[in-house]
Amino acid sequence: MKVLKKKDKMLFNNNDISFGNVSIENDTLTLEIIKTLPAFRNLKYGTETLKGILKYISKQSKYKKIYLNPLPLDSNGLNLEKLISFYKKFGFKKSSKADISYPFLMEKTLVF
Repeated sequence: MKVLKKKDKMLFNNNDISFGNVSIENDTLTLEIIKTLPAFRNLKYGTETLKGILKYISKQSKYKKIYLNPLPLDSNGLNLEKLISFYKKFGFKKSSKADISYPFLMEKTLVF
């Protein structure tokens, strides 16, 4: 997986098939998006991309948490319920910071 790290972002590219963007704010990360090209969905590319992202950031001991707001991208992808289940498999849980703006906000504490 290719990683491009900028000042406030990390961009992940899994063979030009699946992509992820993570924003950085101090010691906290936010997974903004994981997107897999439609022809390659349900073939584990999204799973492999998320595994790669978590592996990469776990090596960076300065980050304590990663947040995400699970929202379906289109009608061909996972619905909200399946997205939440997908992220739970990786240790994400509903965040205590969830509010009216981000009702489904999830978080994962990063352990080193």
